[in-house]
Amino acid sequence: MSQRKQPISTTVQQSGASPISAGSLPKNRSLFTVLTGPEPGRIFALDADELVFGREEPAVGRIVDDGLSRRHARVIARGGSTYIEDLGSTNGTFVGEQRLTGPRKLDDGDRIALGQNVVVKFSLVDALEEEAQRSLYESTVRDPLTRAFNRRYLEERLTSEHSYAARHGSDLTLAMLDIDHFKRINDTWGHAAGDLVLKKVSAAVSRSLRTEDVFARYGGEEFVVVLRGIPPDKALQFAERVRALVEGMAIVFEGHSLPVTTSVGVATMTATRAFASSAELLSAADGALYAAKNAGRNRVAQA
Repeated sequence: MSQRKQPISTTVQQSGASPISAGSLPKNRSLFTVLTGPEPGRIFALDADELVFGREEPAVGRIVDDGLSRRHARVIARGGSTYIEDLGSTNGTFVGEQRLTGPRKLDDGDRIALGQNVVVKFSLVDALEEEAQRSLYESTVRDPLTRAFNRRYLEERLTSEHSYAARHGSDLTLAMLDIDHFKRINDTWGHAAGDLVLKKVSAAVSRSLRTEDVFARYGGEEFVVVLRGIPPDKALQFAERVRALVEGMAIVFEGHSLPVTTSVGVATMTATRAFASSAELLSAADGALYAAKNAGRNRVAQA
């Protein structure tokens, strides 16, 4: 005898609550999505009157690529429209095949070449579409537990940062953190306690960083911080602040206080101390971390 199929349940919305209409939100958000170059998929938004792209912009418009000038191109909002203009860059700014010689009004879907390697797409979207695009990108570059960047993003970003520092003789610091006796926490209190420690440490360290710094989960209980323009003495001070920050944290799990410390290894690339590759710089920081743990943990060592 055939079985009768059960009806699919439907959520009934309470009276007075209005559903979101697909066409109710205005497309008034100007977004720029990286198609080629470093960090494909990354989204820049025109949140103020202007957005400046360049390889040395301190915050939102920075793209680490040698084909970009320091201040390469500027996007401005004017009269309800979005315009872009080149800022005298060496390699030019192009919309389609046309090199800009003055301000150019952008149309939804325009592709913009910034120099030789970077292409971004301009889109006019509503708030829901922006949130969806950002969530999709975040899911590809963030560790789901700690919300730090994931290892894949770290390796790609570190390659770009190393290349830039090597070409321009600028300082580049790598700090590698490892939570001390983390296995003991898991064995004593369970993995839920370990997860809490990872999330709390990640959040605390993230809040202590500059906007341009990169904080990533390298694996297990290890994290990496990438800092631009930090000389060796300042790098050591930074690492000591992070160590002290973690040691002073109050983490409570099911009524029990969990003492947590971290060991930190630091390596800095300078104009007079080169590293042949990003992997070599990472290895130096890892070696310093190993030395810190061998010396008794809860301390900083510098390569």
